[in-house]
Amino acid sequence: MIDLVTWQSAHLFGDALADQYRFRHEQFVIRSGWNVPHFDGMEYDQFDTPAARYLLWRDHCARVRGMVRLLPTTRPYMTETLWPELAPEEGVPRADTVWENTRFAVDRALPAPLRKTVTSELILASLEFGVCHGIERYLLISPLWVLRGALAAAGLEHRLLQQTDRLGRWPVASAYVPVSEQILMIARQRLGVHHRVLADPNADACHPAVQAA
Repeated sequence: MIDLVTWQSAHLFGDALADQYRFRHEQFVIRSGWNVPHFDGMEYDQFDTPAARYLLWRDHCARVRGMVRLLPTTRPYMTETLWPELAPEEGVPRADTVWENTRFAVDRALPAPLRKTVTSELILASLEFGVCHGIERYLLISPLWVLRGALAAAGLEHRLLQQTDRLGRWPVASAYVPVSEQILMIARQRLGVHHRVLADPNADACHPAVQAA
């Protein structure tokens, strides 16, 4: 399962909020070589605010081993403020129906079959959250190999927008990924996961597609 953690709910998840900052430091500062703010083994930026939503996969020891950060584009967000070279040519979005999806990472130390499971669940959790919260598309910022590999495996159509080599050891790209109930069902079929993976207390009021069992 994927935990949905916010500043408001962080007290329910022990050390999870702090641990995702540590996980990000390992994945983006140490492994990927990104030049982003970090301190005392934690990676963070000015968008880690109460508006952020964190989708976290944690192991049996409650350590974060996979994650995604979601930000509404109606608030300041990373692409708009820091990485304009990755913005769509038609301009940065600012709408309730478009959210930024960043900091996608899965621990490479996990066994390959488990990495595949975690990747699949993070993709599905993003779609479930989107369907439940009226999101029509995500603006993704991620290493290019993730966009080309993970999204294709899930059967997700996406439109590549921009690419840069200046952020770290691997090319990073932006893409638009549509969100809908039908897309969620297609992704579940392609990934072989037919149940809800996101532990979102608000999902009980969502469309039945999110409740699939």
